[in-house]
Amino acid sequence: MKAHCLLLPLSAKERTQLRGKRSTLDGIDVILNLPREGGRLIPGEVLQSENAKVFVRIEASNEDVIRISSENRLKLLKAAYHLGNRHVEIELHDKELYLLNDVVIKKMLEGQGFEIESCQRPFSPEIGAYE
Repeated sequence: MKAHCLLLPLSAKERTQLRGKRSTLDGIDVILNLPREGGRLIPGEVLQSENAKVFVRIEASNEDVIRISSENRLKLLKAAYHLGNRHVEIELHDKELYLLNDVVIKKMLEGQGFEIESCQRPFSPEIGAYE
């Protein structure tokens, strides 16, 4: 039997759950039983089965996120501060932030004058300082 590679799309949360049954893009079930010290799976990472016949490539699946953008970096910094104060996971970029779609948080940000755009895309939040 020759080795082959399966694609395993996972949400940001699923990439932190290192044990359990998952389903590949081809509908093949795989069981993850990874050491806890790894912390999380990284998109692009390749896992190998015990018999070295199957490889599974981790991908970030599309998620329901909101995009906050601004040319004003101080304004974005303030948004990041308020989101961090509420322990909201965010993905940071130079002129935009992404977070999982949440009605309450979305209202708060709109109340602060941010334009919010809903979209479907992979979500890779910042890793916590203690991870």
